[in-house]
Amino acid sequence: MKTIAKERQTLLDIALQTCGHIETVLALAEANGMSITDRLEDGRVLTVPELLAGGDTRTVELYRAHKVEPATEAGADDMSACPYGGIGFMSIGIDFIVS
Repeated sequence: MKTIAKERQTLLDIALQTCGHIETVLALAEANGMSITDRLEDGRVLTVPELLAGGDTRTVELYRAHKVEPATEAGADDMSACPYGGIGFMSIGIDFIVS
C-alpha cells in the first residue's frame, strides 16, 4: 500500500493513520529507508508494508470515516515561540516557572 505525506505529518502520524497504532513506526521507517525522526516532505510517497497495513483496523476505519489525518509536526509559528530550545536554555523564574 502507498500513502502520501501531508503538510506537518511525521512518520508517527502516518503509522497511526495507516496502521492504527504507533508501534509500527520502526517497520514503516525501515520500509522507506528513513529514521523515525526524519522530516517528511509534503507529497512524499511512502510504502506501507502489507504486514502492517492490517494493524488496528478499527482505528484505521474510524480515521477514514471521519477523514482524520493526524499532523503533529511543529510548524514555524510553534518553533518561533521557543527560539533557543528548551532544557539548557531556560531560566528559573523567567521562562521556567517553579511553583
